[in-house]
Amino acid sequence: MMKPSTERDYRRRIARVIEAILVEPGAPHTLESLAAVAHLSPYHFHRIYRALIGESVVETVQRLRLAQAAQRLTDASALVTTVAHDAGYNSPQAFARAFRGFTGVTPSEFKARQKRLAAPSKARRTSEPCEAAATESQMSVLPSVELAEIAPIDLMCLRHDGPIATIGQTYRSLMDILRSEGNSTKGQRVGICMHDPALSGRFQYYAGIVATPPRVPRAVEGEALEAVRVEGGLYAVHRLIGPYALIAPTFRALYGGWLPQSGYAHDDRPGLEVYRNLMVAGLQHACVTDLMIPIRKD
Repeated sequence: MMKPSTERDYRRRIARVIEAILVEPGAPHTLESLAAVAHLSPYHFHRIYRALIGESVVETVQRLRLAQAAQRLTDASALVTTVAHDAGYNSPQAFARAFRGFTGVTPSEFKARQKRLAAPSKARRTSEPCEAAATESQMSVLPSVELAEIAPIDLMCLRHDGPIATIGQTYRSLMDILRSEGNSTKGQRVGICMHDPALSGRFQYYAGIVATPPRVPRAVEGEALEAVRVEGGLYAVHRLIGPYALIAPTFRALYGGWLPQSGYAHDDRPGLEVYRNLMVAGLQHACVTDLMIPIRKD
């Protein structure tokens, strides 16, 4: 088991690697070239990377390529052939197979789903936001967006530092700190989103877990936990079933398409990501996440 200070250093190095991939997702990244970014030998980089991230570098490169492709496919004018080429795939067919394996739907089906999500629709009001876990087959009968009044939520949080693609590392650090103090990690996980990730320098994210009762924040080995209260109020809620990498493009469709036509205005409270189940390796299609936009009557 590595020392916390050593692990933080490795996580910072890995964040630089992921940022390098995000700059040019279609570039011919290799283990050797990415190890050089981390200033580690390829052998040690491979071992450390898999231990901290839970997947190989090759798997990360493919995941980030497909995540950026999904972001681009949210634009109605984007051509699948162009997106496939820019993502580093030699043919639209190879891209379609990889994209379906990643998201559960073809690129064309994903574009159609994003278009439907952005289309004006009447949201249904519910007292509790999406409590039951839906299945993919149920999505056709569920409303695209629900309105929900929620009570204030008290969370213990760890502020995320780095690209959104490394948010999973922040959650792992949060859970490690809680376990080191003998606290339960079974509470509801909630992500707090402040500002748009596309706005460089403004985006803030907090990885949180519901604290019952609320705890006093502590600093553990340089990692500062914060007690955060999310104010209650009216939220527009969309249930996303699929990999976490689809959260950003889905929020983009909601903010850019649904919200301006909804009759509601964006409120000053932060957006929320409520993780309804834990991701299981190889079953990213089964991830259930409620995406919540704070709104008020326009």
